Amino acid sequence: MKPSQILDKILELIAAYKAAKAARCKKVKKLNKVAICVGHSRIGDRGAVSVGGVSEWAYNKKVADLLQYHLRHQGIQSVVFNDYPSESYSRAIDWVTQSVAKEKCDIAIELHFNSYSSSEAEGYEYLYYHTSNNGRRLADCFCKAHSETFKVQKDRGVKAIEPDGRGAGFLRGVSPPAVICEPFFGSSPKEWVLFDAKHSLLADVYAQAIVEYFNNA
Repeated sequence: MKPSQILDKILELIAAYKAAKAARCKKVKKLNKVAICVGHSRIGDRGAVSVGGVSEWAYNKKVADLLQYHLRHQGIQSVVFNDYPSESYSRAIDWVTQSVAKEKCDIAIELHFNSYSSSEAEGYEYLYYHTSNNGRRLADCFCKAHSETFKVQKDRGVKAIEPDGRGAGFLRGVSPPAVICEPFFGSSPKEWVLFDAKHSLLADVYAQAIVEYFNNA
């Protein structure tokens, strides 16, 4: 082998060594983690019942499991909380907020559906705590993804929740940015027809919103 070839080989080995060393030193990208909380998971509480006879908890438990599946395929970690071990609302919220913190989640969502005495009430809305800028941004992502898939629904928008508002305990209590999802009225026959057995489609909407949020963090 000629001296010039030997030198080229040495330089090639040095370059390979430096590249390998840089790869070993490169930080591993942190995986995002989502807390998927199923509303009305405390003892004795299953939430409202749709016109189809399905409770909020039963409906959203299926959505939560499918959402976890969708997120896994997007490279996003998640943990599902569907059993808050307390009959007391305040203690249940304390438990879930501590559990979310322990899991070091980046965002938290709680799954619900709306209900009202009048079957005419309809539409979707996403709630965030009024002082949380990232909560507002997350809620916007959910509203946008929802509007693109369920175009026939009424858009009730994103709503800032004050300390005495519905869902404030969860939204204020959890440490990461949080949103309460209210994708339809279970009391509306028209909307129940749209969402009954559409668990996977709704889960996909939620996954799109979460991906959008993390991609623009």
